[in-house]
Amino acid sequence: MSLIRNKKQIKQGIDFSGIKNGAIHPSDIDAVLEFNNEALILIEVKRKGNTLPTGQRLLLERISDSWHTKKVVSLFLTHENYDPNELIELHKCKLDKYYWNGKWLTPQTEKDLVTILNELGVKWNIKKLKV
Repeated sequence: MSLIRNKKQIKQGIDFSGIKNGAIHPSDIDAVLEFNNEALILIEVKRKGNTLPTGQRLLLERISDSWHTKKVVSLFLTHENYDPNELIELHKCKLDKYYWNGKWLTPQTEKDLVTILNELGVKWNIKKLKV
């Protein structure tokens, strides 16, 4: 069951041009999971082959670095959905790299988001973090 109430509205973009200042403009994070003020998972998703723009990378790093516990990770996921009329299924996205403990790392093996979340739930002993 999808959590999207209105599929037409999800396609609406937000135009940041009215508040742009030179190269500075708002950014977004595609998904955030937070558990009892203890653990934080930030997620950015791009089509496979695309890179994480500098501004978004810095945003993810700075939020992660400022989190008050060691239970924080930023995930950069990719997808291969090229049809703009189809939704990107987040649970099928693959981990490209992740920011952990002050460094961007590349995974040793291919993992989807469900596997990563379940592994973090065990590692961090968070019962709510089971997908």
